[in-house]
Amino acid sequence: MKRSMVDTAPAKLVTIIASSELLDRLEQDLRALGMTGYTVSKADGRGKHGRRSRGMFDTGIVRIETIVAPAKLEGILAHLAAEAETSQIIAFAQDVEAIPRERFV
Repeated sequence: MKRSMVDTAPAKLVTIIASSELLDRLEQDLRALGMTGYTVSKADGRGKHGRRSRGMFDTGIVRIETIVAPAKLEGILAHLAAEAETSQIIAFAQDVEAIPRERFV
């Protein structure tokens, strides 16, 4: 029995890790850059600034993930690079294959 190939589109998975107090502003900025959907997760971790966890005195961090067409990546990363100069933001992108194809071509 022959299996059909899934029709995927090359896309970019953008992951943003930021202090949770930046979430509202980041969401507004990213929508203005054309991101129509994303996932937000609360996170704990350790990095250059020490341990970050949700507690009485620390609001923790969030992880924002979205999949975008490759053409949108440069504008998003350029915006985040400018933000990272003054805020605790880390961002990275990975190559992925996404469905439905029509959303990413």
